[in-house]
Amino acid sequence: MRYKLSLLILALLPLFSLAQNEDLELWGSVKFSKKLSKKVRFELEEQIRWADSLSQYKKNFTDLGIKYKVHKKHSLSLNIRLVDEVDEEKYMRSHLDINSDFDLNNLPLVFRQRLRFQQSWDGEGALDKTYVRSKWGLVMKSKFITPYIAHEFYWQIIESTSLDKQRSTIGIAWDMSDDMKMKLFLRRQTEINKKNPDILSIIGFGTHYKF
Repeated sequence: MRYKLSLLILALLPLFSLAQNEDLELWGSVKFSKKLSKKVRFELEEQIRWADSLSQYKKNFTDLGIKYKVHKKHSLSLNIRLVDEVDEEKYMRSHLDINSDFDLNNLPLVFRQRLRFQQSWDGEGALDKTYVRSKWGLVMKSKFITPYIAHEFYWQIIESTSLDKQRSTIGIAWDMSDDMKMKLFLRRQTEINKKNPDILSIIGFGTHYKF
């Protein structure tokens, strides 16, 4: 298993090098989740990010959430995020997610959707940003690794509704044990409706522990 995983990571390295020509960030996260009942799960995530071609610490945040399983294929999530940003005001963010998973008939694929309503506040408690984010993705079910792709749009609605940016992601996830999962992904973020849009490439990795 380790041999196959090493080959897979080496195969992705050329994609990492292509991203070096753009603004590049590295995101690392650790997530813990605890099942409180058959339908309710508590989640805690800590993430840290580096910017400017991985040379500068950007921010870290703590994310607290509750996930409620409405149905086998549908769930609701409510999260609060406490953010610490360098050279900027500290702020808090909240978001409400509606999640859906659908197995595609006769195929080892799962179609995933997420609709997120997101608001954030600055250090003085003033409303900073409001977004509606729509995300879809495809996950390939496998015993060894789980490849996935996703695409997301940001709609900013604080003053006038407009499409602000988009994200494309390709990644893999794999189980280290029954209670521990890891992921590795590449993400490209692009501003929309701007003359000189900022383009951001992201390398991400994370670990998820379930209790």
